[in-house]
Amino acid sequence: METNTPVSRTIDTAYRNPKLDEACKKVLSFKIILAHILKGCLEEFKDIDVNDIAEKYIEGKPLVSEEAVHQDEGIAIDGKNTEDSSIDEGTARYDILFDVCIPVSNEQVKLIINIEAQSRIKSWRNLLRRARYYCARMLSHQYGREFVNSEYENIKKVISIWVLTNPYAEVRNTITRVHLAQTNLVGNVPNLKEHYDTDEVVLVCLGGEKDDNYSGLLKMLDVLFSESVSIDTKKQVLESEYDIMMSEELQTEVYEMCDYSLGVYDRGVEKGMAQGMAQGAENKLLENIKSVMEGLSMPLEKALELLKVPKSDYAKYEELLK
Repeated sequence: METNTPVSRTIDTAYRNPKLDEACKKVLSFKIILAHILKGCLEEFKDIDVNDIAEKYIEGKPLVSEEAVHQDEGIAIDGKNTEDSSIDEGTARYDILFDVCIPVSNEQVKLIINIEAQSRIKSWRNLLRRARYYCARMLSHQYGREFVNSEYENIKKVISIWVLTNPYAEVRNTITRVHLAQTNLVGNVPNLKEHYDTDEVVLVCLGGEKDDNYSGLLKMLDVLFSESVSIDTKKQVLESEYDIMMSEELQTEVYEMCDYSLGVYDRGVEKGMAQGMAQGAENKLLENIKSVMEGLSMPLEKALELLKVPKSDYAKYEELLK
């Protein structure tokens, strides 16, 4: 059984670049970027102009890494409580959380959506179950806010969208929707989707490979996050193909992540551990070794083994760490 213990969290932190993660989340949280994601992923928005989605239907300012996932007590969905009060479950926060209203049958329907940008995943099963769990938490958080007592008909739909920047090879350049469906086992009951359609998960798997699927939202996000595409090219593609004008604020955030995207960070660490490091990457590995040794009270040899450093390099790192 996979668990997120203090030990595993310490190890995971050694592989991550928190500043880069935050820069990517900020870029994704711009309303025009979110509007393209909504239009490309959700049936409710496919026929709505992307600028209308950004200007009319995304409510307020999206919360970035503010709302805690785990809570022991119900809280308001509007994100005013940003502290994690869970005693046992540890700290986890939605990357981006925001409300959306869309016109359906001449009425307003509120969608509560979170988007998670992930480059490393433990397993496909772990990811899907985590995404469904996030939906369950967002549904339960509505108690006392959207409905009370047994007024379950007032529950608002929630959607968890995951943008995977460096997924497994077999799922690259794909968009997958996971949702509830009605199956009649005996008899023929009319489809009651409007009553049970309360949550769904959408997985957006980027690839960087120009295959038949490389267009639309997949191309836009891949260009945005690519480490091999210059900032000028990003700007040109976003403006000419997606009508996204690079404001000074958006351009600043793109610059922040441009030189060191999630994909190149992960691949650089993995390649470096297997092959021996150039000076800059070697310094990063030294930091990771120190983090594991200090955080886990682990001797050098065990730390090197855990980080998959070739045994032929053990003596070199022992000398560097003296």
